[in-house]
Order: sequence, then C-alpha cells, then structure tokens
Amino acid sequence: MKKVAIKFLNEDKLPLVIEPVDKNITFTEFLEFIEDNREFFKQNLLKYGGILLRNFPIENDKAFASVIKSLQMGNFINYIGGDSPRKKVIEGVYTSTEAPAWFKIPLHNELSYVKNYPGHIFFYCETPPIEKGQTIIGDARKIYRDIHDEVKVKFMTKGLKYVSCYPYKRDFMTHFNKSHKSWTNVFETEDKQEVEKKCLANDISFKWHKNDWLEISQVLPSVISHPATQEKVWFNQAHHFDFNPKFLGWSGYLGTKLLYFRKNTLLHSVTYADQTKIARKDLYHILDVLDKNTIYFPWQKNDMLILDNVLAMHGRETFTGKRRILTAMTGE
Repeated sequence: MKKVAIKFLNEDKLPLVIEPVDKNITFTEFLEFIEDNREFFKQNLLKYGGILLRNFPIENDKAFASVIKSLQMGNFINYIGGDSPRKKVIEGVYTSTEAPAWFKIPLHNELSYVKNYPGHIFFYCETPPIEKGQTIIGDARKIYRDIHDEVKVKFMTKGLKYVSCYPYKRDFMTHFNKSHKSWTNVFETEDKQEVEKKCLANDISFKWHKNDWLEISQVLPSVISHPATQEKVWFNQAHHFDFNPKFLGWSGYLGTKLLYFRKNTLLHSVTYADQTKIARKDLYHILDVLDKNTIYFPWQKNDMLILDNVLAMHGRETFTGKRRILTAMTGE
C-alpha cells in the first residue's frame, strides 16, 4: 500500500480516507491499484463502513462508473421502487437527489424500505456547493445501540408497514411538490403490467386507485444483521415516512397538510406491521439519535465516497450555490 496515504477526518473513523502519494497518478494506474487491492477495500469497508477516495483522477461520470466496476462490489442496481427525486445520468448512475436545497435529508440506509436493498452505495462530487451541502454519514451500529431499549423493542417486535402513493405522470399536487414522483418515474416504465410484474418480483403489495394513482406497501423489519459481520444495525426509514413538524419543519408540515387533502394521495405513511400507530415521541427520539450521530465533512471536487449500505447511513445537509453529486448502487 505504498502508493497511498491513509488517514481519518474525525475521531469516529468514518470515513477512512485514502489519497495517492503521487498526485500525478494516471487513471489507468489508479484502476490497476484498485484491482490489486480489492480485498483491502472490502475488509476496510466492513471495518469502518465508509471509504473516501480523495485526489484521485476521477473526472466524470464514466470514470466514476469505471471505478465502481473495478471494485467488484456487485452489479449496478437501477433505482426501481425508490422515490427520491433524481435523474439517470448514464446506466447505473443517477444524480444523488433533486430535493430542494433548503431541505435537510436525515440519515438513512438507501432503500431500507424495500426487500431488495443495495449492499453498497457510491457518491461522486462533480460540483461541490458554495456552502454546506455535505453528504452526511453515520454509523448504523452506533445508532442501533443509542436507540432507547423501549423504542427498540417495539420496533423489533412489531415490524413496520410502509405505504407510498404515486400518480400517473405529474398532476397539480406533484407540480407543487417536486419531491413527489409519478409511478412512471419510480418504476421507469409507463406500462401498468410491467409495474405489477416488478412489484410481484420484489414482494411489493400494490393497489390501483382512481385516476391511475398507484398505492404500494411493504412490511419489513426495523433492525437487521449485516450479512457478513452479523452486527446488528438500525435499518429502516420510519422517520422518513412520517410527515411530522420535526422532520419537515412547520412550514413544510403545514404545506403538506394543505396539499394532501385527498384520500390515497399522501406520498408516504408508516405504521407498525399490524397497522397500529407509531408514537410521534418515538419518531422524534429516533431523529434526535440520528442528529447526535451525524458526521459532517466538506466535499472536494472529484471526491468519491464508498459506503456499506448496511453499516453506514447517509443523508444531505442544506446548501447554497450549485451542487452536483452523483450516486450509484450495487447488489448481488
């Protein structure tokens, strides 16, 4: 490992930072280094949860995709069933999120509300923002330990039911709420039979409502064990699926109340698997624990962040100025 320097940005040791000793390293040499040291990357990702590649010649979306392929951490996964507003850039690579700059996205594991979640998620900084705009991260093992036992027991015993509703293409509500995607975007097809096929393949329950609105739901655990290390982690998005003032802020909460007045049109809702309500104080406690465990570091142009999607959570801070972060996911 003489070709690189290894360090940490914080006492949490997340992420592990790898930089080249030779700042003039070529992209071909960089890929050769990765291919020669794949086991090092895999073992350290299991240990720390995240790796930041900094000052390497990763200069565009295609180079980003090439690095991911060289790491051999699974096949690219399309964002089917995910509803964060984002655009496909090239096959397997998307913008990280198109959510408004003023909105902070709390920590979460990507697609933890679907059965077939990605094992790894990657981020690439094409354009760092002028101010803030960090892709925040957190250790899901520590978060699991910090959740109060009484909350943990309820969540683990009961499980969670996630419900989402999407229109066919955009309507007047989704015009005002850019975060509310259509099911044609979510499933990347306009064919209802193809949507149903994808739902069945992924154990997603579905219902069609008036005006071609689609409701999907899934029942999933709130805590899982990492498939390789067997460490328990907090792995759910209950705090993202409940639209409350602490999550949205009072203006966003009141706007949501005014906007979603029709039945079967609310973007998200969550209950326990038996459809009993989750106490808001428990959701607030979870948000507090996530805030306490949030790690910040500023993006630099051409940074690439690799996360084990089970061991590490991510989110997004608010920002000003242009910001373009790309993302990709892999799984078996």
